Amino acid sequence: MITRLLQIILAFWAGSLWTICGIVAPSLFAVTPDRHLAGEIAGHFFRVESWLGLALGGVVFVLLPRAGAPLRNNTNYALAIVTTAAPVSNEVVLRPIMEAARASGDSKIFGMLHGGAALLFGLACLTALILLWRATKTNAS
Repeated sequence: MITRLLQIILAFWAGSLWTICGIVAPSLFAVTPDRHLAGEIAGHFFRVESWLGLALGGVVFVLLPRAGAPLRNNTNYALAIVTTAAPVSNEVVLRPIMEAARASGDSKIFGMLHGGAALLFGLACLTALILLWRATKTNAS
């Protein structure tokens, strides 16, 4: 029962990350003529995703020790840490600096930080996928 609940939460978490990063943000820039507005809306969704990931990561850390034995290993804990920490790091470290760079008109710094944010979210997408893959293997009970 716990393993199934964990699998559902991981699927929701990975799906939300992939939806925001792979569908919502690119679509906003494709259909919104005002790039600044598209960025503001995308930023809102990334902030929501960061805090949602922190909450879901917390639930995963509570459930992992109670799940089937194949899921209780250091690799899965490390994957969950990265999936949780990467977006939250973006939110609490990079976003404030990005906002200051944008406000001061420093597009070079903003662009570099934006690239770093994209890498963090890309890493979270990848680690969430790997964690979900590992949690749904047929030998996980």
